[in-house]
Amino acid sequence: MRILLIQVKKGINNVFFLLFTLLLIICTPAVSKILLEESKLNSVSETTLLLIKGINLSDANITLVIRADDTQNPSYADRANLERVIPFGEFELHISFASLRTPNGRQLNLSTLQQIILFPSEPRQGFSIISANIVIPEPIGENIYAWDLGPVDSAIWPGFKPLTVHTGMLTGKMLDSIDRSTRMQLSDSLTIDGIRGIDTVELPLPAGKWQITLWLRDAGEWEYLPHPLQREIYANGRRVYVQNRSPMEWIEHVYLGRRDIQVSPESNSWEHFGKRIDDRITFNVVSDGKPVILRLRGDSIDAQFVSAILAVPSTNPMILDMLTRQRKVWWKRNWPVEDWRQSTTGQPSLKATASMLYAVPGISVIAEFLFQQGNILGAPFIMVKKPKKNGITIPTTVHWSQWHLIRTHLSSTLLEVKDTYLRHGLMPENTDLAMPRQLMVRVDVPQGIPAGKYQGELHIMMQGKSLSAPFSVKIIPVTLPDLTKPVGIYLEKPVYFGWFETLSSFGEQAMICDLKYLRKLGLTGISPPYPTPHNDELNEEFETLSILLNKMGFYAPLAYAPAKRLSQILGSSNAANVIARLEMQHKQRLHNSPYWSIADEPSNPGNVDLFKEMYRNFSLLAPSAKLAGHLNHEEDKKYLPMFDMILINDGFGADKKEIQDAQQDDRKVWLYNLPNPRAAAGFYLWKSGADGFLKWHGRMPTADPFDPTDGREIDVQFLYPSKYPCPKEPDINIVLYEMMEGIIDHRWLLWLVNQAQYDSTAKLLLNQLRREIPDEWQVMKNVGKYQLSTWRQQIINLTQ
Repeated sequence: MRILLIQVKKGINNVFFLLFTLLLIICTPAVSKILLEESKLNSVSETTLLLIKGINLSDANITLVIRADDTQNPSYADRANLERVIPFGEFELHISFASLRTPNGRQLNLSTLQQIILFPSEPRQGFSIISANIVIPEPIGENIYAWDLGPVDSAIWPGFKPLTVHTGMLTGKMLDSIDRSTRMQLSDSLTIDGIRGIDTVELPLPAGKWQITLWLRDAGEWEYLPHPLQREIYANGRRVYVQNRSPMEWIEHVYLGRRDIQVSPESNSWEHFGKRIDDRITFNVVSDGKPVILRLRGDSIDAQFVSAILAVPSTNPMILDMLTRQRKVWWKRNWPVEDWRQSTTGQPSLKATASMLYAVPGISVIAEFLFQQGNILGAPFIMVKKPKKNGITIPTTVHWSQWHLIRTHLSSTLLEVKDTYLRHGLMPENTDLAMPRQLMVRVDVPQGIPAGKYQGELHIMMQGKSLSAPFSVKIIPVTLPDLTKPVGIYLEKPVYFGWFETLSSFGEQAMICDLKYLRKLGLTGISPPYPTPHNDELNEEFETLSILLNKMGFYAPLAYAPAKRLSQILGSSNAANVIARLEMQHKQRLHNSPYWSIADEPSNPGNVDLFKEMYRNFSLLAPSAKLAGHLNHEEDKKYLPMFDMILINDGFGADKKEIQDAQQDDRKVWLYNLPNPRAAAGFYLWKSGADGFLKWHGRMPTADPFDPTDGREIDVQFLYPSKYPCPKEPDINIVLYEMMEGIIDHRWLLWLVNQAQYDSTAKLLLNQLRREIPDEWQVMKNVGKYQLSTWRQQIINLTQ
């Protein structure tokens, strides 16, 4: 690795820049980091930028770490630790000093900055930092008025001036400054903050004709997206904007507004997530030399939100276009999309991955197809000839894959394209050369169906062309043992229904339908949306849900949040008393009580957890409560004696030996959040002897559920939002089908274990699989779909 600190002069073209950089990489000795010391940081403020330029010619994406200290020798939790994922090629990053925050959200004191260190998390040959400079942005232009609204010291877009509640330009009884970037790795400083509750804005504009642009969108955060329905804006008494939506219209046009965006190799973050023309308004106004008065009205203080204001002379409207180009460049540089290509041709085709499926009564199997629409325009229409034999048909459901942009990992700033989003219903219209799609036909085999071979066929009709592909389902007269270990997901109600009083009951309906759907796919475990039972009404809701889960057949539910929230509300001793009563109620019904999670990755930097106090009080006052903890670091092993059940991932150590060691003292060990969910739920759960597996998360979008850039972490959702609760078939992430397949693998293994007791051939295969299936998760996570299917087929062959 060679890291360089050099200022490349303006005007060097890209080709020369690349050649010049290559020459420097070859000729310059390597250094380990770039350091900006205290003496170079004296001039920084909330309007100052750190401009970083460089190039990545390595064979991998590089995580560039920007560390900033405002005290001497701070711990990780007390300093800023920004990360930017850099793909191949040149890069240029603009870091606002006002965005420097610690992991728990504390803004650094810019007046006491000690140092800034830039370094790659993993050194690689070919990665170079060309320059790192402090920049004070110039004003946008003469006679241009630009204000960036938000809290004091929040990040300011270059060339704008800060406008706070203390500036004197705003009135409102409920003025509230908001900065949504508090814990985000990266954000657009123009629109990520603002002020709500504004009644009036006084713009000190000279006499003349002006073009004014307001940015009106509050980006939201975590599981919340502001949802004003009625809004009016007046300029000098003239209405310039009106919005009037019903709750359902808001859900359809705003919350689900980016659901149908089609992704192509030319897609970029600006067009999909940054541009948002509908979230700004532009109008003309005449000033007589007195302040121009803007009045905002609406159904809530969210309807009186503004993030930025730009006023330009009507004779110079191109300033807005210039600003838009600047923002486009920022978005494309700071939220890059990893290069990708899919082989696609103008020739339509349809091909089955496997023409023969094997199933037993009571399970579902997936027939997979690769569909190329080519250059045929219009929307294809899918029809399924259901598998049939002797007049008996098997129900089917079709999903088609939609390409979408997501982060490459949890808090990455690099976007990648995936086709893991499975849609149900009509396919979209093609207007050019279509991207290839997966088509998945789920065949739900009912109990009691006769054995034999059932023939089906998938048909696709397009303009002037039709395609078909046959498939068969062979029903084997075998009964698979039930999986009695919990394998499932974390789940919440769809939050957006709860934002509107008239739709509040929809959340409960949707949750029940979600639970039924998960059981239909064979999932046996759940961390459900338990209410926090701090009063009688919520206690009754908790009990009602517990009874429902038991009736549905979920094993050992995990209460992820209630114990922690109760302790925050009531104190841990009072919370223990509440849980003791719930334990007694479960015992009276002869139902197993849930596991109570009290610890959430306690070794994470900056993680403040009350679990030690909770453990003491719960052990004393609710001794029958089964306590659980999420452990993701080897240092967490010291906490093992506190828990009846632990959930571990590969950060803690998920090898078979580590699992067995943790199971001492009758402790249950579940796996959680492991990649390769089919392997984790199936062959590895069986081989390792772990007691369960949960995957995060059924419904955990951050703000806009179809914008991966607007939260501090990736949108995690296996069940995608819909306009109404309980659609005929939900849109899902492919993870759910992978978990379903893993559960079926597991049940075939249980069948094999039973057969091996009296069948020598089965015993030989069982011993073979025990040798072949890895004991180490780092090996197992790389076992592909083909090998997993091969292992299952070897078991199925014993039935032939």
